[in-house]
Amino acid sequence: MIKYKGIPASSITYRKAVNHVSKKALFIGAHNDDCECAAGATAALLADKGYETVFLNPAVRHRTPLSGETFWEALRQQDEAARLLGARKIVMGPHGEPPYQYDDVIYTNDRENMLAIRRVLQEEKPDLIFIHWPKDNHVDHAAVSRCSMDAICLAPCGGWSPREVYAFEAGPYQTMVYFQPDLYITADSVMDRVKESLLAFDQPGAGGKWLWKEKEVSAAFRGHVAGVRYAEAFKILKFPVGDQGSELWLRKDLEEYFSWAGFNAYPWGRKYFL
Repeated sequence: MIKYKGIPASSITYRKAVNHVSKKALFIGAHNDDCECAAGATAALLADKGYETVFLNPAVRHRTPLSGETFWEALRQQDEAARLLGARKIVMGPHGEPPYQYDDVIYTNDRENMLAIRRVLQEEKPDLIFIHWPKDNHVDHAAVSRCSMDAICLAPCGGWSPREVYAFEAGPYQTMVYFQPDLYITADSVMDRVKESLLAFDQPGAGGKWLWKEKEVSAAFRGHVAGVRYAEAFKILKFPVGDQGSELWLRKDLEEYFSWAGFNAYPWGRKYFL
């Protein structure tokens, strides 16, 4: 196996799926636990429907130096967490390089980072893309969101464009205070798998028990608003256009889990009159 500074290539690059599937969903979360935390249930449901699901983490590095053995274990954990949800993992450090074992430099919204994401988009050509909401207290989340959207906007230059783009929310201290959802995905049937996935993490800054506690509370809140036990919340950033038709695949393929945000007494559009 080829290695880069002691890191196996399979942990720093993406792997092609062996079997062709007709639909693909790409989730872009800054760090190695962000996709599982923010949209793990939706990813699992799409995988169950036959989607090829991919987690892209473009801003992975450890703020605390890890021993060699601990670092290898961190790589195993992030792959296992994605696998439990039916996804494969693409892990990169800043500017698309291999993830650094230790680096305290923040991820930035710059040309190199945008192009690194764009290269993955052009290679994978997903139908559905899920990214961070741009208003987020975590500097990495905000920068990855902006780089992702810029890369999506440039996709047609390569003769391809995603069908639909959605934004997910991070935790209560990060995105949720700024996030007004367009839709909910009911997560009740797969929350046991989300829990198992999050508990796979046991590393500095990504402790499984803490991740699960925050996810459970956040999903319970969104579930309460959606009228179910657990839910994940999303905003729509791109509709199908032109020859892509007018039907949302997310709504069609997850129809039994899908609900629009809002109440009869408190319409979603009420906010525009306040």
